[in-house]
Amino acid sequence: MKVLQVIDSLKVGGAQRLMSVFAQEMLRGGHETEIISLSTAETESPIYRDLKERDIPVSNIPLRTLYDRRAYRQLREVLAESRADVVHTQLNYANILGTTAARRAGIPSVASLHNASVHLRTYKPYRTWLETIVLKRHSRRIIACGYTVARVQQPRFGKRALEVVPNPVPDLPEVPASTIRALRAEFLPDGKGILVISVGRLIPEKGYSDLIQAFRLAREQCDLPMRLLIAGKGYLLDDLRAQAAANHQQGAIFFAGERDDVPALLAASDIYAGASHFEGQSLAVLEAMLSGLAVVATDVGDNRQVIQEACGRVLPAGRIDLLADEIAHLAKDAGERKRLGENARRCVKARYSPAAWLAQLMEIYREVQHE
Repeated sequence: MKVLQVIDSLKVGGAQRLMSVFAQEMLRGGHETEIISLSTAETESPIYRDLKERDIPVSNIPLRTLYDRRAYRQLREVLAESRADVVHTQLNYANILGTTAARRAGIPSVASLHNASVHLRTYKPYRTWLETIVLKRHSRRIIACGYTVARVQQPRFGKRALEVVPNPVPDLPEVPASTIRALRAEFLPDGKGILVISVGRLIPEKGYSDLIQAFRLAREQCDLPMRLLIAGKGYLLDDLRAQAAANHQQGAIFFAGERDDVPALLAASDIYAGASHFEGQSLAVLEAMLSGLAVVATDVGDNRQVIQEACGRVLPAGRIDLLADEIAHLAKDAGERKRLGENARRCVKARYSPAAWLAQLMEIYREVQHE
């Protein structure tokens, strides 16, 4: 089977990282895939580089606006010539234009929804409305990438039921001990102490302001050195740096920016902390669990379903005091960190493997092919 993926861009993000996982599993199963990004050439993106290393055909069709007729015509022509069995669209622009172009090209399409934000109905309402109309009319299946995403998105589609296919966690590369030692030496004095990590975009929904406050309180409860590593970029960077300085934490908090070595950073860390106010199914949390980290995260999105009691701690969003207490507790209890981390790794391998995820998608693709 040949499946053509259309996505808004290949810049680093949860939906984009899944393109690499999808390509890998398709190749393992003897299938074909192509990927179209509705953005300019993204040769600097680690996701783009990974796809090219796997010899996956990647095309860029730069979309200037939602009404870019030239880009839409090019997309429709590429789809018509692709001989794809199914088109799978990801994210807002792709869901609108990719679904429409697939219909004109005579190819069945399915669409994935990733957004679980409470701002869904107020952020770009016209674009959301248009996406809803297009998907209801022309997409053969609408896939929610998690149970929280389904709950948030379902009202848009009335009686049209969504298919829930939870995102997988990609296989993580083995990290050499020398790399782990080097990273710990980079962020911890003499490489000793507790390294807390959090991964995600620096936007209000991720709750990094809460995490910085909680980390300060946790440090006050611990005698051993503690550092916080935040990997990700976003428009709140300057504000968060200022907050860290105002809390006298500028030497204890590292803003690492967008990294292509997140698995290594996770392997070098001791605790994963997430303070999100809104979330769908967090790929960052799943990757942390697969890395064998004890996880402390807020009770948003699918976190409570993913982080079982034996694997970590789930706390109410906004409770900075509880988040601080749990971070401090795990920092002081190496045995508990090890127990939770080992359980977390086993849980993710059993429930969120890429192979199981692709099997669910392939079943959907086969169904729409024969409708």
